[in-house]
Amino acid sequence: MTSRDEVISVGSATAAPGQVAKGQLRVGGLSSGSDLTMPVCIVNGRAPGPTLWLNGAVHGDEVNAFMVMRRLIAELDPETLRGAVVCTPLSNPASVNWRSKINNLDWLDLDQQFPGRADGTYSQRVAHILFEVVRRYATHLISFHTVGTAYGAEPYTVYKAHAGMSPDLGRRTEAMALSFGTKLNCRVDLANATGEIAGGVNGGIDAACAAEGITAFMAEVGSGGDFQQGPIAAGLSGTQAVMAHLGMVDAKQDAPGPAGRKIVTKRTFAYADTAGMLVDCAPAGALVKAGEPLCRIVDFFEDKDLVCAARDSIVIMSRRDPVVHEGDRLSFLALEWRDIP
Repeated sequence: MTSRDEVISVGSATAAPGQVAKGQLRVGGLSSGSDLTMPVCIVNGRAPGPTLWLNGAVHGDEVNAFMVMRRLIAELDPETLRGAVVCTPLSNPASVNWRSKINNLDWLDLDQQFPGRADGTYSQRVAHILFEVVRRYATHLISFHTVGTAYGAEPYTVYKAHAGMSPDLGRRTEAMALSFGTKLNCRVDLANATGEIAGGVNGGIDAACAAEGITAFMAEVGSGGDFQQGPIAAGLSGTQAVMAHLGMVDAKQDAPGPAGRKIVTKRTFAYADTAGMLVDCAPAGALVKAGEPLCRIVDFFEDKDLVCAARDSIVIMSRRDPVVHEGDRLSFLALEWRDIP
């Protein structure tokens, strides 16, 4: 919890209670002599409370959170805020500049490198520099993402169960993630999640937070590659709801959240066994029964493959790029879930 007299300093941004500060955090340098920096904004409330860290664009093509944070900061009043909000909306500057999930300096996924290494490659150093200040100040963190540019999805959350996580931290993590208000909320047990997604799942900033006792979850707000007003609005209202849940602001009397909210406990991808062009893809949010079609793959001459659900599934993410090669991901599917009362 921030106290009434705690000053928060991140890079060149320093804010005492009741102040807003903007600055840059240096995370690397290029051979040309240019620095690589990420923007930082701190809103340090006059009253004590949690310190909520908002992190975005750990993958450089995932930019919706930039606008979520920009709109949130414009609405926050440090005189009435209880606690503090720290924003790092573009946390992987090289990847953002390259407009790609990874960067062209070391070809690593930054969100698989936390807590990082001070003497490592570019991505490992960025993870170390960023996480050192997160570890120092944050009590709670939202790691904002979008699904890949080739896919479409409705906003959803992901929260992880880690080896050694205390039951209390697990309960607080789930409660914080569910307060964001999305229809689908994915609980991922890292002990058996290997292969569920491409790449590692233990090196994310939210996983590093859990190891430090910091309550954290991922918020997936739309698709990569452009600003999407619906997901941005959902991200803003979700963040405000989290802040109300934490007691940082008063709760708003808004419309109720989506009907049929669920906790997803098992997920998988549907992959293309045939190359061609993708048509008739079941949209994100759709319930597809076993044996019903998820999509079709065609070429110029004929229908090549009708891809059907192997079991009852909810579509979390649906491909929107029609160009498909063998082995491409077509849909991200929830296989097991339970209703939220």
